[in-house]
Amino acid sequence: MKVTKETGELLFDTDLICYGLVKSGYLAYQQTWSRRTLRSAQLDPNNGANWFPVTVTYDPAHKTDSLYGFTLHNARSPIVFLVGSGCLNGTSLSGNAITFLFSNADASTKFYCFDLMADNILGSPYMKTRNVNGEITFNSLQPPLNVVYAIQAPAPPAPSNGRYGFTYAGGYNYNLNSGPINEYNLSRLVSRIDIPLAAGYEYAAYLPWSRSVGIYDASDLGGFPAYAQYGGAEGAFGGVGSMSFIFGASAGTTTSRPQTSNTYFFSLPVDRFPVALVIRTNNLPFPYN
Repeated sequence: MKVTKETGELLFDTDLICYGLVKSGYLAYQQTWSRRTLRSAQLDPNNGANWFPVTVTYDPAHKTDSLYGFTLHNARSPIVFLVGSGCLNGTSLSGNAITFLFSNADASTKFYCFDLMADNILGSPYMKTRNVNGEITFNSLQPPLNVVYAIQAPAPPAPSNGRYGFTYAGGYNYNLNSGPINEYNLSRLVSRIDIPLAAGYEYAAYLPWSRSVGIYDASDLGGFPAYAQYGGAEGAFGGVGSMSFIFGASAGTTTSRPQTSNTYFFSLPVDRFPVALVIRTNNLPFPYN
């Protein structure tokens, strides 16, 4: 069954897989993953035993390598849209609970989690459709997923000796931290681009897959240069009137302290680019569970 507006715009098609909102809210602190450093430059970096953890203490004021997220129960095939900064750093499973873990995020980041529609919500009136196997394909009691944009991550500027000053052409860099770099306040460089969308709406974005990148960080924070090399991950998120792509430090990344006077990115895949899905949040309940 297909339902359209008077204008002919498609509202839903039961031949397609329908996702519905299952949970929304703010990300909460989950855990901290320590970075790893090589015990000695002469040791084999391919041997995991040669790496040891850098002391990291959770400190929300300094945004160390902390992970924020949320837990969903009885998930089938969930996807998460963000409003505000975040890079999916992994998930953990415990029984029927899955916890999503995001780096480069904090407690101000909002999430909207969608999953395959299910027949487990009380209320009426309603309309439900099922496929030939009896599986529900649409449930009007669930706020449906409605993608309004599909936006490909921009290419980086031209490299110099394999190095990129920014991960996206026309973008900019900044550090999530402030103050001197030390074992409690690790460098967290972000390379970002903001893409304007129709004004007057709040948007959330989901990145189906992401890329990694190497980061040489010579940020001078509080008069103490970072001089750090570590790994980063890509993310996408929405905001008011815009959406953004970012590369930021991965939690639990390896790290070293080469002496470099430049900040740049390397080992950035450019043979393919992920496409972010973007939704409007104005008509979605928040918080919701």
